[in-house]
Amino acid sequence: MNRCFASVLTGWALLIGTLSAQAQQPAAASRAIIVFDASGSMYGEVPGGVKIDIAKKVVSDIVGSIDPAMELGLMAYGHRKKGDCEDIELLVPPQPGSAAAILKAVSGLEPKGKTPLTAAVIQAAKYLKFEEARASVILVSDGVETCEKDPCMAAEELERLGIDFTCHVIGFDLKPGESSGLECLAKKTGGMYLAAKDAASLKSSLEVAMKQVAKPVTTLVIEAKKSSGGALIEGAAFQVFAEGGGENAIATGSGGHWSTELPKAGKYTLSAKLNGKVIELNVSIKEGETVTKEVVFAETGLKAVAYDKEGGVAFEREVAWELSGPADSEGNRAKVAYSYEAKPFLKVAPGSYLLTATRGNASASLEVTVKEGAAQEVKVILGSGNLKLSAISAEGQPAIAKDLIWDIQSAPDAEGQRKKLGYSYDAQPKLTLPSGPCLIMVSYGNAKGQKEVELKGGETQEIVVLIGSGKVKLSVVMDEGGTAVAKDVIWEVLGEADAEGNRPKVAYSYDAQPTLSLPAGTFQVGVSVGNAKGKATVEIKAGTITEKVLTLGAGRVKLSALANEGAAPLSKDTIWEVLGAPDAEGNRTKAAYSYDAQPLLSLPAGKYLVKLEWGSAKSKKEIEVVAGKLTEIPININAGTLALSAIMAEGADAAPKGLNWEVFGEANAEGERPKASYSYDAQPKIHLTAGKYLVVATRGAAVAQTEMEVQAGKMTTKALNLNAGTLKLSSSTPGSWDIYGPKDGEGNRKKLTYSYDAEAKLFIPAGKVLVVRSKGDKKAELEVEIKANALSELMLDAK
Repeated sequence: MNRCFASVLTGWALLIGTLSAQAQQPAAASRAIIVFDASGSMYGEVPGGVKIDIAKKVVSDIVGSIDPAMELGLMAYGHRKKGDCEDIELLVPPQPGSAAAILKAVSGLEPKGKTPLTAAVIQAAKYLKFEEARASVILVSDGVETCEKDPCMAAEELERLGIDFTCHVIGFDLKPGESSGLECLAKKTGGMYLAAKDAASLKSSLEVAMKQVAKPVTTLVIEAKKSSGGALIEGAAFQVFAEGGGENAIATGSGGHWSTELPKAGKYTLSAKLNGKVIELNVSIKEGETVTKEVVFAETGLKAVAYDKEGGVAFEREVAWELSGPADSEGNRAKVAYSYEAKPFLKVAPGSYLLTATRGNASASLEVTVKEGAAQEVKVILGSGNLKLSAISAEGQPAIAKDLIWDIQSAPDAEGQRKKLGYSYDAQPKLTLPSGPCLIMVSYGNAKGQKEVELKGGETQEIVVLIGSGKVKLSVVMDEGGTAVAKDVIWEVLGEADAEGNRPKVAYSYDAQPTLSLPAGTFQVGVSVGNAKGKATVEIKAGTITEKVLTLGAGRVKLSALANEGAAPLSKDTIWEVLGAPDAEGNRTKAAYSYDAQPLLSLPAGKYLVKLEWGSAKSKKEIEVVAGKLTEIPININAGTLALSAIMAEGADAAPKGLNWEVFGEANAEGERPKASYSYDAQPKIHLTAGKYLVVATRGAAVAQTEMEVQAGKMTTKALNLNAGTLKLSSSTPGSWDIYGPKDGEGNRKKLTYSYDAEAKLFIPAGKVLVVRSKGDKKAELEVEIKANALSELMLDAK
């Protein structure tokens, strides 16, 4: 076919826009989770600094600029424990306006552990309910999977089960041969694989991925290579033609890695040219999807086919291939090509290679020699079998249709250790595994079952595992016959007691009315609604659903604090403590507490003592909680507020710092005043019971005091005049400072303050003071006039 290569500017420029443009036109339903690599290798360095620091800054810069309406979350792995493949945590759930939470979470990440990237992507997809709605994950990783999971196989399952699931992957500082699994994860789910080596490329890659999440663009990515899965080659020219669109190309480009936005979903023809050789490929692409196509400019190579057994049927899907070069002096082989097609054509130069085929957890390798000329056909026997798995809760019951987790392990080795062969979250999975004995384990909620199986090569075995479980539907009412509580419920299920009376925890839930799957048996169910608790015994029978309603015999009380009768409830600074009825010795146990202004507490029916604190003001009241009822109880604390400040002179601004406040109550019969409150704030607001008080303000050596009256429900404002100035002292000799006040009638001076600093700034009452600088027998002194709200500076050396 003769086609004209037009000169049209296309490429990454069409894909990479500024983030501000993305923020202006986000897709209303955009929901995504960034999966952040915090494994130990992130402490490595790249141009520009340490990888973890660069990644933190890039994510912070990008996230800080997104549209607040976008529902973005953050998940991390490897940040809490070393060597733990379960170290995966959803730090910020996807929600609008999550930028601040993500910035805070990212800043606290410290690389420590392994790289369970496949499990993290699966968890993120499940949290986004990828089987029910469009879901996107952006994975940022600097390493390969280290937790025995295959990202490519997981990608196939996610793509098959998802409504519209996409995983964009950013490979950060990956070495040659390390990116194949990550590339497959992106390409199989219709996502982008973007390579980054430094801060600039990481930022641009994340911007591209974020834009594609916010407003998916139908994108075709072309990679020109000498061999399948090999290195990119430059100099290729590309044209894209729409099906039925005639001889005119809709996009052209060149290079080794090129992409273009397509106007719509549909079928296209790609034409690639290098050194006079033209290759054409047909491409089918969905709306908003990214499709990556390899164009391999080589003739020699291998046509590979995998079989489960000799004489069996060739596999048509789910086969991963890897071609490695000859071993070096240390026995290491470099990866030269790979493919995830079932029957690939691996185009490589003549030579000796190791060909490895993997399907599920079954794999086989074969030494091959590629010769000049037509491609050689190579057959690999995996020696694998298939398992069709299902589980039932009881004999005669239908197969369980959802919420199952499968784990298949090998026979134990000499030390009793088992190797994981496969896993699945499907209810009825079909798995390809190596032939031989294996242990099948399945979890259904908190119920489990297992079965030993001998897997035979080339055979498909249907295995049904009996879990022996039932379900319990739980609900709780405050009083007999009442309506089920709809929120703020905590459930805990304990197993049967052992010989010492200890019960193992087997399940828990924060749902108001959960349905739990449990193994057949007797359990103790505990429930908490606020500070009201209850428990009951429940019998679970296999294959049945048991409904259990727990009655707490409890009510609710809504508390509010009033500064005085008829006032609006206080809105902050309240501390509540609820004590139970007194025992035989008059002691009360704490039943509840709260720092809310108007707490709503759930308590067992009965009598209580409520204690209220508002600053230094206190009150208490006996109350009664009635089962099944809400009781509203206002408590009059009979208090007001003193809003205090201190000035250095009449008309001056309030002193900004360095203040100490003490508030004393009225004098008793002996003339002593009890301390009622204190503060170190510059301008405190002190809540006090109505009455008369002595307020004392101290700033350095300056003191002011005044009598004040607190009125219930009112704020009284007062500025105390310290009538003082600031004395700034300095000296070039060692020593100490002593400051003395003016002489009294007998010529004596009172020491006002002192300092051991070479340079000191002191607050001194206005008037004449004597400044003494001394060190041993050396002394210097000078009288200084301190003016209110003024700065006096003095340099004095002890000589």
